[in-house]
Amino acid sequence: WMGTVTDTSIIGHLRELGGDFVGIPFGTGRPMPGAPNEWASLMTEPQAHPIHGPSGDADWTIVEAGPSSITLSLDYPETSPVLRLERTVAGREGEPAIDFTLTIFARRPANISLGLHPNFRLPEKPGRLALEAEFAFGLRHPGQVGQGERQEFASLASIPQTGETSIDMSHVPLSPCMDRNVQLCGMKTPLVGRYLDEGAGFELDWDRSQLPSLMIWHTDGGIGGEPWRHQFRGLGLEPLASAFDLNTAQSAKSNPINRRGIATTVHIDPMSPTVVRHSVRAFSS
Repeated sequence: WMGTVTDTSIIGHLRELGGDFVGIPFGTGRPMPGAPNEWASLMTEPQAHPIHGPSGDADWTIVEAGPSSITLSLDYPETSPVLRLERTVAGREGEPAIDFTLTIFARRPANISLGLHPNFRLPEKPGRLALEAEFAFGLRHPGQVGQGERQEFASLASIPQTGETSIDMSHVPLSPCMDRNVQLCGMKTPLVGRYLDEGAGFELDWDRSQLPSLMIWHTDGGIGGEPWRHQFRGLGLEPLASAFDLNTAQSAKSNPINRRGIATTVHIDPMSPTVVRHSVRAFSS
């Protein structure tokens, strides 16, 4: 629906959903009293507004644009510890690849949640996009886990569900159609996707010491209302330092992820800008 949604009450990144956007601070957050006990006591913060921060809502300013790259900037409100963002998106000469560089200028020192949000196409046929990743441990989104259900998993190919069932998220889209969010904590490798019917694939790479997790947002027509209308099909593959898509206050607190040594925030400081890089490279397979 890009270019067709004019209702300004719909947040910016949803009016133009696609491609790759930044969430600073990352997340939405809302109370989830039905979540597992170790999460429910934490998940009491109201929903952040705008969700995923000004970077996911406001219009950026073009600083410089050329035939193969563009640099944009965004000033943050005075109440934010973030002063300004600058972002360069550049084609890589001689390769089917795009490089992204994000520079965060701080107004004051702070620990904030941060997430990158590339979106990828889901094939029409179930299971025909294969995903490969190595990670320390995976967790189902606490909002999708009932009391007493297993949240943790060790392989994308076997993610626990209600009862003794499991689903395979190493091959998407899922069948039957469903919406699922999981976080791969302690990422050890880039994320590789292979479109099995097209003989093509991609590699999503980033600094995993800085953003140690990857959240997978799989939605296959499951969201109603405007502007979704049960039509959007996509796969968000989101490098982040955050506790899922909870808001930054929850990620900055002690939580079940950072207690295991996986950072859920990034430190920013006015003395030294924080630079975040990631890339998407295509290949034939």
